[in-house]
Amino acid sequence: MNQMAALDQAHTFLNKFSVAGINYRKSDVSIRGKFFISPEHSILLLKRAAEKEFPGCMVLSTCNRTEIYGICDHPHELIEMLCMYTHGNINDFVEHGYQYQGLPTVEHLFKVAAGLDSQIIGDNEILSQLKQAAKQSKENNCLNSFMERVVNYALQSSKEIKTKTNLSSGTVSVSYAAIEIIRERCAAIRNKKILLVGTGKFGNHIGNNLKNYLPGASLYFCNRTDSKAIELATQCRGTFVSYSNIVKATNDADIIIVSSAAENYVILPEYFTKEKSRLILDLSIPQNVDPAVQSLPGITLMNVDEISVILNKTISLRQAEVPKATEIINDTMLDLCMWYRKQSINPLLRIVKTQLQELSETLFAEQPMEEKIHKTVSSLAIQLSKQDNRGCQCITALSSYLHMN
Repeated sequence: MNQMAALDQAHTFLNKFSVAGINYRKSDVSIRGKFFISPEHSILLLKRAAEKEFPGCMVLSTCNRTEIYGICDHPHELIEMLCMYTHGNINDFVEHGYQYQGLPTVEHLFKVAAGLDSQIIGDNEILSQLKQAAKQSKENNCLNSFMERVVNYALQSSKEIKTKTNLSSGTVSVSYAAIEIIRERCAAIRNKKILLVGTGKFGNHIGNNLKNYLPGASLYFCNRTDSKAIELATQCRGTFVSYSNIVKATNDADIIIVSSAAENYVILPEYFTKEKSRLILDLSIPQNVDPAVQSLPGITLMNVDEISVILNKTISLRQAEVPKATEIINDTMLDLCMWYRKQSINPLLRIVKTQLQELSETLFAEQPMEEKIHKTVSSLAIQLSKQDNRGCQCITALSSYLHMN
């Protein structure tokens, strides 16, 4: 790649930075389930992006959203890949999805990182999910230096918001929402049997909250991979349940929390032969509890959308912190734009410097006059940082250099 081609590429990264996604704002849990991307399919998607020679690509998939960030000619390329590696289709995306390109993509990512775009405003869990998405992208050689810098700016902005505002005050997340609902709906929690199905990263958050906030309850842990359930059960002083015994454990439990990521239902109506009062919280995307369970006597079933709505009623005061958070995001975006402009003109400055050195040797038959060249290039850099009018400013720089000589 020659110098001018490299210069053009660097200049287009920001303009082509795109996102295609679907989240809770325009879709319910059933629609989001169609667009859920498993970790395995995320890797396949990243490999596909590499084959298409995208300079960068990243997949962010949570219970509230599925998003693909990438540097491409048009977000439609991301939408096609999203539908290719999920059960979603173009028509559903057109009705429920969104797409941005350029600075609006940066602003959206910053809001996501800060928890401003979360179903529970100020959600703390999104940060670890974003870091994991960036890590996965980097491990698959899909996180170029530009996208990595943008993600770092987003994390920096989020950290400042958490330090300087009360947007994320207290312990608030979907996993904590489950605790609040159990407390509200189950007055006598001592000796209640609580079964957690799904002990991945999200399940770990839930398990630790159960241990810390519901002392006295009997905790049971079950996972498709038994070793993960054993590990969390040991950590939370609970009881391990083999996945082969999930039917009996489900039937015995008073409270069931499901946070698995299976593509099919893991809790079915026929599991329940004992008629008693039960609370079931399905925090999975796609849903992992058959909705028909709701019709059984004594059972209350809630999905992630219903849980989030209840919790949002208790944190309405956070809305007052949104303007402060938005101001921090705007300031950080300005810092990013200044960094980007500097990066985009550096290749041009190197080209100008090389050409002035060659010109000096040709016209003045002497060694390049480094001091005058440095002064000319520095002056050009200042002018470009104020207003990027490259053609005229390069001509002015050349005229200035010739005048000095």
